[in-house]
Amino acid sequence: MTAASRLVGIQRMLSTQEAQEGEKLVLALNNLTGRTMVLNRPKALNSLTLPMVQTIKRYLEDWEKSDLCDVVMLRSNSRKAFCAGGDVVQVSRDWRDGNKAQAMEFFRTEYKVNHHIATYKKPIVAMLDGFTMGGGVGLSVHAPFRVASENAVFAMPETKIGFFPDVGATFFLPRLDGELGVYLGLTGQKLKGRDLLYAGIATHYVPSERHALLEQRLQGLGTSDYTAINLAIEEFVAQPENSQSEDFVGVVNDVPIDFSLASVRDVIDICFKFNTIEAIMQALTEVANQPGPASEWAQKTYDQMNQMSPSSLKLTLEQLRRGAQLDIQKAFELELVLAERRLESHDMHEGIDALLVRKTNDAAWDPENINAVDIRELYSQYFEGDHETTPLYLGSTPFTEYPHKFGLPTEQEILDVVSGESPQAGGFGMTYELVMEFFMREYESKMGVEQKVNWVLSRRTELGDAGGTLRVIKS
Repeated sequence: MTAASRLVGIQRMLSTQEAQEGEKLVLALNNLTGRTMVLNRPKALNSLTLPMVQTIKRYLEDWEKSDLCDVVMLRSNSRKAFCAGGDVVQVSRDWRDGNKAQAMEFFRTEYKVNHHIATYKKPIVAMLDGFTMGGGVGLSVHAPFRVASENAVFAMPETKIGFFPDVGATFFLPRLDGELGVYLGLTGQKLKGRDLLYAGIATHYVPSERHALLEQRLQGLGTSDYTAINLAIEEFVAQPENSQSEDFVGVVNDVPIDFSLASVRDVIDICFKFNTIEAIMQALTEVANQPGPASEWAQKTYDQMNQMSPSSLKLTLEQLRRGAQLDIQKAFELELVLAERRLESHDMHEGIDALLVRKTNDAAWDPENINAVDIRELYSQYFEGDHETTPLYLGSTPFTEYPHKFGLPTEQEILDVVSGESPQAGGFGMTYELVMEFFMREYESKMGVEQKVNWVLSRRTELGDAGGTLRVIKS
């Protein structure tokens, strides 16, 4: 046997071992015309490894081609975590041990999986029960159906480990309401249960105890029709908790809104509308120094951002501003370049060590503060010039907005109806009752629509000059 043939044999053996490991950590369930992937690494909160994402990639490819599969579901084997992220400790270890190709293969495969979910030719339903962070967000947020439970905890905490919000965050965060995505990407702020629906991260809110029945319902539905699947999920939804929440905002026009960020939603736009971290921090300082309910939030947010890698903060802000103009394919291609550049940095490995290995949360950032980060050097390193990173070769028609919309209406969609800029609504002169009637009809009385529309109208509109019609308050 030649050396070349021995090498081929070793590579095949390693490939087989990885496939077997992946199949243990990502289970495949077949029932009628439904296919379910079950993340099965509970002790690590289902953190993704390279064999896991390779297995997910293979299942997605096989089921997309199968005539026996109508709908794909993703869930966890534990209510504690859907998926708490990628195994970045291993990625960092691989890079520093000189196995740079292996480290980059993780990101390359993960981003291909994320993109495939976004462009999949069959319905995908992600069940968000427990921690859904980082890589777990990438497995779910691009799916047309994202079902959150009361246990769901969303976060993109990458700036705290010296990285940046990836897995398609370049695309999805800038498309959330106002500056909400920038706020979440910079601060790593957690959203829980009911929050995910109102923030636009989840499309439905279904209590955890109903998830098994929902899975059975979808398995036996016998169709890949998106409308039919949406209606089937709606059979299981529940109104998010309201008065029991310590963050409960209250009642406006007799309709409760139960969103933990509701009281600071407008302040988020005021503080995070700027294009430099320095200006954002200054805005937070000004709000913190003013009397009012937002003062405590602003100080807490300022303190949060001071814990993050300064270079990660500046990188992330520029990434998200650019992402608002990119299509889905270019967003992932940018992230692959940024990931490789970030692996070359000091802060990513220091942040991972401090938070996840030493668990001391005392990272020594370099540069140590935002004023020491040269923005021109950062642009040159991450965003300009030719990069040698191998392209992803995603090979599908790119889009600038998600093709399926089964969640709540966005704030802009609501305001467009009021201002007459929505062609479906029929022009100017809309009263509160007409606006509410329009959305309840268009969304077939979807749970949460009344609450969000009422909340947006109460914040962003006022009575006009004639007959109780509304007009948008200019921000």
